[in-house]
Amino acid sequence: MASTMKELLLSVHGIEMKFTTNSSELAHSVWALLRHFHRDTVAAQPMRMEFDAIERCEDVPVQISSSAKLLYSGSGLAIDPDRKTTWLCDIYSDNGLLIADFHGEGLVVIDGDSQSVRGYLVRPEAMAPDIRASFVHFAMTELLKRRGLYTFHATALEHKGQGVLIPGFSGRGKTTSFLSLLRAGYRYLSDDHPFFRISGTRVEILPYPLKINVTDHTVSFFPELRAAPPSVLHAGVPKSYFHAEDVYPGPLGQPCEPSVILFPEVVNSSHSCLEPLSKKVALEMILPHSLLVYDTEVARREFQALVGLVEQADCYRLHFGRDVMELPWLVTPLLEKRQARREN
Repeated sequence: MASTMKELLLSVHGIEMKFTTNSSELAHSVWALLRHFHRDTVAAQPMRMEFDAIERCEDVPVQISSSAKLLYSGSGLAIDPDRKTTWLCDIYSDNGLLIADFHGEGLVVIDGDSQSVRGYLVRPEAMAPDIRASFVHFAMTELLKRRGLYTFHATALEHKGQGVLIPGFSGRGKTTSFLSLLRAGYRYLSDDHPFFRISGTRVEILPYPLKINVTDHTVSFFPELRAAPPSVLHAGVPKSYFHAEDVYPGPLGQPCEPSVILFPEVVNSSHSCLEPLSKKVALEMILPHSLLVYDTEVARREFQALVGLVEQADCYRLHFGRDVMELPWLVTPLLEKRQARREN
């Protein structure tokens, strides 16, 4: 197991961080996850994430106290919530610390007061790259919440300064909808976890570029993906993946206000259509993709940001039919009408 410390300096939308690890494999996975946020230098007091590779669970130097409060118990936390996971995760509040116990895989300690993370992973070199990265993603997003930068499970695009969000679980057409808009000239923000925050009196959406995971069924709709060589469309388990800039060359989308939120569901119809949703229903539908309550005060602020996000956007249920390539014809007029209202 490697012992030389690897360091990655980051600025995540103005929040500076330092990541260090003694695992070359983990450093490689985190670089792939966060390379768009890399910086050569950071401030003297950045947020700190340090992850140690260990041989056995018994090597974790942290003990969860008997007075710790269990906040969550379930399956492991992955970057893609639809991915099947085979380990357990218990999350505790323990003397001001948030501790995530991944049992046989490791343990992560988040100290919100000092804005730092200490993680211990059991033989990360034996883990799949996405699994290694998921531990860091979880820790990083928990830190960022405490600085007012949140994320949720959705795809996100920007078009002429307006944001389009598509929350959805696996099989609902989320990624297919996203690709239909991306190939039509919309700009990429994130395939899975856009950031959002309150800026002044408004909510803004910010990029979190990740690789784009696609099923064979999704690939079948798009000729540019069907023709992509293995060096572009990489084989993966359970999904293949590619990087947006390798297939749809164009600039990364810019921070923008949320304009349209689409909640997709696949229907057996030749044509797609939109059903307007009330703000109340839209908020109820978006919560399962976002809010995990580990700290009540952080959760309160995050909920207020979600309310603002939904209030700013026009919300629709997207009944996604077989006319996959035609989705821009439905969505672009919505953005044009919003822009016209703002100009009048």
